[in-house]
Amino acid sequence: MKNSKILNTERNQGRERCLFLKRTFLITLILSFVPLFIIRMSEAQTPFPKPNRPDSTTDSQRMRMKPPALDFTAEQVKTLENLRHAYMAEAMPMMTELLALRIGLRYLLSDPNIQARILFDHQRKISALQSRLEELFLSYQVKTRSVFTKEQWERLPEGWGLRNHIACSPGGRVKYK
Repeated sequence: MKNSKILNTERNQGRERCLFLKRTFLITLILSFVPLFIIRMSEAQTPFPKPNRPDSTTDSQRMRMKPPALDFTAEQVKTLENLRHAYMAEAMPMMTELLALRIGLRYLLSDPNIQARILFDHQRKISALQSRLEELFLSYQVKTRSVFTKEQWERLPEGWGLRNHIACSPGGRVKYK
């Protein structure tokens, strides 16, 4: 009797080992094939889909528009860069304040107990600052326009304003040629 119990126990342990090895082998096999499928799927996908709309630097045939050769003098380049830096120095604090006011308004709107008068006062501050920022931008565009010679101005294609790659637009830059 004792021998049969020992044999049954050994058989059960052998079966459990066999079952454990089969499970381990199956899991290892599955885990080794997973990276292959992931690699195949990532090769099939494009990293970033291209937008289906033209941007501001393309024409109607979706061809890249190149800025015209304006042949700025060194003095003009320096003046335009100085104007752009001066604009950014004046505009950045206003832009930061405008962002803070907009976040504050969102916070106020989330409070159900806030009075409508406070919300409208906050919106008036935002509108006033936005107006000052637009006037500042226009004043720097006028200053930038005065740097161009008549010949350079005439070489600009129709619709190609100071905002497109030229002078002191927000985030813009000076194109030399």
